Amino acid sequence: WHYYPLLGNRETFQTCQHGQGVCCHTDNNVGILQYSVELALTEGTTLDWRWLIDTLPSEVAEDTLPTHDYLSIAVEFDDGQDLTYLWSAELPYETVFRCPIPSWTARETHVVVRSGLTGLGKPQQESRDVYVDYHAYIQGSATRVVSVWLIAVSLFQHRKGQCRYETIVLRNA
Repeated sequence: WHYYPLLGNRETFQTCQHGQGVCCHTDNNVGILQYSVELALTEGTTLDWRWLIDTLPSEVAEDTLPTHDYLSIAVEFDDGQDLTYLWSAELPYETVFRCPIPSWTARETHVVVRSGLTGLGKPQQESRDVYVDYHAYIQGSATRVVSVWLIAVSLFQHRKGQCRYETIVLRNA
């Protein structure tokens, strides 16, 4: 794992105290942790993960610039695009939107995989068909997944967010 070079925030993500997983604590800041991979983007490419979110950094919909605080896991493709899977405070499940940060709008697509407060504080298992999502929401020219990202943003509303990623598995058929 390495930090996104343009941000370099080394306080947001840490190895969890019990030694398993990556713990995240964001407090009026932003952090991106990346893991480089080389995996063909083919039918059956999936991302599975288990996370436990204690606190969402937003209490409102995250699809506008002033409210764009969130916790997520993302996959980056060889065409420079990425899909970011987030738990939203208010946006409905399967809501898809481009990043409202002007410098990220052209490259990042957000997909809501959970919504509301139900389930906070409890481990949740997630699975996404990355191939299907990429072709449905981005429709680009990617042929490979090049990295997995953990993203934490709490700069806009100046709130705290806290979660733990316990298992992350990226695979294709």
